[in-house]
Amino acid sequence: MKNKSITFLSQSSDSLEKNNHIRTHTKHRNFKKVLDKPVVLFDIDYTLFDTDHFKKSYLTKHRIYEEVGNVLKSLSNIAILGIFSEGDLELQKRKLIKTAILNYFEKGNTHIVLNKLVDLKRVLGKYKNRKTFFIDDKLSILCDTKKIFPEVVAIWVKRGVYAKNQKEIAGFKPDAEVEDLKEVVKIINSKL
Repeated sequence: MKNKSITFLSQSSDSLEKNNHIRTHTKHRNFKKVLDKPVVLFDIDYTLFDTDHFKKSYLTKHRIYEEVGNVLKSLSNIAILGIFSEGDLELQKRKLIKTAILNYFEKGNTHIVLNKLVDLKRVLGKYKNRKTFFIDDKLSILCDTKKIFPEVVAIWVKRGVYAKNQKEIAGFKPDAEVEDLKEVVKIINSKL
């Protein structure tokens, strides 16, 4: 009787070992798939968030641009989505919460800083070994990004106050220019 119990336990141990190996292998394979996914970093204001509408409402009405929800949904299937934006942390976070898009962005990939230029190396350095797309309405930030990280795909969203008043930057052209984010899905798919 004892032998049967020992044999049974022994078989269970072997089964457990095999299951652990399978789970570990599966986790490793899934982790590798995640590492293979590109990273897409978005600015918030004038990129995802309709800042003009917010200002006109005396900072009471939160709204994203019409296409943003569908774009984030599409991109979340092929990329890891993040935020690289500047401003007050609580205000920027509230914009993401009130517009119901916060869940598209992983906490570890959400970077809200006081000054993007100051934190550029630290934030984008985190993604230096990955295919990275950076989408912003400020051409100057994209230009600075490309000087430090030329491999980053810089996409300029040409809407909002900064884009409207932006003069050309001598010797710099972003990798892509879009007027709304629907175009970004095609750009990212073409570069994968």
